[in-house]
Amino acid sequence: MTVVSAAGSGNRPSLVRGPGGTASIPPPSASPFGMPGPYVYDAQSARRIPAVGRALQLFAGLVKQMPIDAFRGDTQLEPTPRICTRPDFDRGAAWFVQVNVEDYLLSGNAISYVTATGVDGWPLAVTWLPAAWTYIVWESWYAEKAVRYFYLGDELDPDRVIHVRRGADRNYPVRGVGVVEEYLSTLDRVAMEEEYERGALSNGAVPSVAVIAPQATIDQTIADEAKDTWLSKFGGPVREPVILPNGTQVIPLAWSPTDTQLAEARRLSLVDVANMFNLDGYWLGAPVAGMTYRTAAPQYQQVLRTSLEPVLADFEDEWSYAWLPRGTNVRFRRSQLLREDLATSAQAAQLLYGAGIWGLGEARITTGVPPEPPDDIAEKTPAPAPVVVPSPDDPNAQLPTGEPGGPET
Repeated sequence: MTVVSAAGSGNRPSLVRGPGGTASIPPPSASPFGMPGPYVYDAQSARRIPAVGRALQLFAGLVKQMPIDAFRGDTQLEPTPRICTRPDFDRGAAWFVQVNVEDYLLSGNAISYVTATGVDGWPLAVTWLPAAWTYIVWESWYAEKAVRYFYLGDELDPDRVIHVRRGADRNYPVRGVGVVEEYLSTLDRVAMEEEYERGALSNGAVPSVAVIAPQATIDQTIADEAKDTWLSKFGGPVREPVILPNGTQVIPLAWSPTDTQLAEARRLSLVDVANMFNLDGYWLGAPVAGMTYRTAAPQYQQVLRTSLEPVLADFEDEWSYAWLPRGTNVRFRRSQLLREDLATSAQAAQLLYGAGIWGLGEARITTGVPPEPPDDIAEKTPAPAPVVVPSPDDPNAQLPTGEPGGPET
């Protein structure tokens, strides 16, 4: 049996070719994930949801800020291999990382192809292939070429394909599963809520005010004239006095109780999307009860450890194996996200340098300046920490020598 699947097929069932060679689509029960809906049916339609777009910008934006370094053991290689600084000759490294992370999250498969190799056979350049245009053919009985890749109908050299998977489809283990495919029905429900709200605003408008005349009956022509007069006076941004007959009631109208729940449903949907992407709801704007003030570094440390690290681990493992010789690994520079403000960084650098744990170059790098000072600046010893003199009113305080009430000199 030959199984053909789009690498990013969040909406398409796999095509199973039967004995006669004709393609047949498995029944819906064959898929463990939700079926596509009218609003979200693939990765592209899911990106229209603002919360999904925010999650993608958060993941891809944070990861592409991290430079890629090469390490042999714990020693960083200098200079950094060119493939780490610019994997694709024709495009920027940050863009290359971004599109791969987005495909990894949405489609579950980030695919790139080696376009140039050196004399040693290792890649010099790679290019990104959109997952939606890449198909995977799995011939499980043929071990030599069990997995074949097709891009826009052309078969690719499998030895040049670099495939980073997000988990594995239990029914099709040679490909990963994206967030869209995994939570397709939930994303469609979120988009349906947005469409319902749009329809309520455009087609289900509620009058702003109801005017009840004191008469038991009123002619329709008089009612229309009164409405036109009201609109001519109060249709714009004006506030004028109004004279009404005795007994007239003016009642402001608002949304129905059902429609007023749209705001609450939107807030709960933010939490759902945050859970899909393994994020704290705080990052998507969802209300978080009891959220206390914290500095930037702990916030980024939390999102790095809980959300970004699983993604970085997959890319580092696969790209290390495909890009560099054995024993050499690629690593994203996490320190880019964990930088404190200048005052906090300078204080930490002073303490570590004064304790002899860091050298001057390491302390300078931490504060964002070159490791070597200019020639016109002499090396200076950090100033000692200021002495805190305790209050004389404190009976338990040890005053410095010579101070009134302190030990005699």
